[in-house]
Amino acid sequence: MFKVFLADDEIVVREGIRSNFPWEQTDFVLAGEAPDGEMALSMLQDIKPDILITDIRMPFMDGLELCRVVSATMPWMYIVILSGYDDFAYAREAISLGVKEYLLKPVSGQELLQVLGHIAERIREDKRQQAYLRTYRDQLASSGQLLKQRLLTDLISGAGEVDVMERARALHMSLTAGRYLTMVIDLGSEQVSAEETRAAESLLCRLSESSGGTVCLGQAQGRFVMLVMGDDDADIEERTYGLAQAVKFDVERNTELKPLMGIGTTVRALRDVPHSYADAVVLLKTLHEAESVHRDRRIVGALDIAPSLSLVNVKVPQIYERLRHAGQGEIDAILSEFIQSIGQSAAQSKLLINYIFVDIVLSASRIIRELGGNPQEIIPAAFEPEGGSATAASLPEAMALARELLTCALAYRDEQGSARYGVVIRKAKAFIDENYQNPDLTLRDVAGHVALSNNHFCTVFSQETGVTFTEYLTATRLAKARELLRDRQMRTSDVAFAVGYNDPHYFSYLFKKNSGVSPRDYRKGE
Repeated sequence: MFKVFLADDEIVVREGIRSNFPWEQTDFVLAGEAPDGEMALSMLQDIKPDILITDIRMPFMDGLELCRVVSATMPWMYIVILSGYDDFAYAREAISLGVKEYLLKPVSGQELLQVLGHIAERIREDKRQQAYLRTYRDQLASSGQLLKQRLLTDLISGAGEVDVMERARALHMSLTAGRYLTMVIDLGSEQVSAEETRAAESLLCRLSESSGGTVCLGQAQGRFVMLVMGDDDADIEERTYGLAQAVKFDVERNTELKPLMGIGTTVRALRDVPHSYADAVVLLKTLHEAESVHRDRRIVGALDIAPSLSLVNVKVPQIYERLRHAGQGEIDAILSEFIQSIGQSAAQSKLLINYIFVDIVLSASRIIRELGGNPQEIIPAAFEPEGGSATAASLPEAMALARELLTCALAYRDEQGSARYGVVIRKAKAFIDENYQNPDLTLRDVAGHVALSNNHFCTVFSQETGVTFTEYLTATRLAKARELLRDRQMRTSDVAFAVGYNDPHYFSYLFKKNSGVSPRDYRKGE
């Protein structure tokens, strides 16, 4: 099935397309509709349809601006312009924005079916054209794209900032930004064919090229890496999580792959990009470890694990750097490396043994405290007089206690990683439950309420609940509608208004689509 979204400020037009088009007899489903471009954009980020049908002249954000944003952030989406103005200037600008079809109102069901049929065939053809993928790769090589990829690969490997900037200028690239962040992409399978890899690479290249110069693509250690550039922390968070969703959707839609993505920490200078990359790799490792438990969690960022890290100004100890995103299975290796780093002879000193243990306790305490916990409650053995390593007879005894408290600390961190978003989800659901009757309620409103960017909230909500924001809001409204329909004194239109739908016909359409019967028939069956 192909998902279609409709944006038009005229209720009559939306109702006409909704009612007169034979949706149930085709491969198309009306996934949502909106009366203006601003509301449509919020819903599009959540629903991710295959096809957008939009009017040109709408309040708040017109159709052309909506097309401009969609083409830049969701390039897989096919756009159909619907307009009552036979104006060539509009058509010309729409074509420049990647619009595939331009229809004049009023549109018959047969005419729209023909246009959607053409687009559906193009989508199917896109998935079949492996030859195109090989040709595209050849085009990348000739256009210098591979040189750009090598540049990013060298950058995350620690190449000098001056050298990187000079090479970027030669390739007409701008690497000047207020913030930088890396995202590492694992294709999600150990048995990925060369053909699947090429397919994924071409899709990632398309997303990179459509970013307007804010995203660069490279490869390292058998994985794809994307460098995201932004103006400030909020801007780069919105860009990166939007990009992560686009990667997930585009790759899963066009291949059999299920990519995993680790999003590193935000840095302010190019020379620090390798640190962001290293964090992303470690986060990706934790995502692999948790995959058997959370199969739907395929995107994880530094903000998702330890949101307050960016607020910490204290110099982070070496052991803490290793521990903050490590899996519990890595504790022994980290402790062993830590001991080796100070030398075996020095490690025999009881004074140094005590120092090592204190360093480990401080690092474990910091992990717990940054997530809002009390270290003395989570790792009490570290604070009991008999638990100190100064009384331990040997380094192995001290390390056994260190292993115990680190296991507790990392277990607490892993629980809070989910618990943090448990709080976010509960807060979001409570806000929706209190405001579902507001017809203007959007994803942006709820994201703002829980203090996340639109795309970050969209990612978190769908991964934690298994449904999109729009699906949850619709389910909430229809559940309340079923309650109100038991009151036979209320007209169906009054029920629609009471649960947040200004268009009673759209309410009836959604109710039948989700319940299998119309509101009237549902009331008769009560």
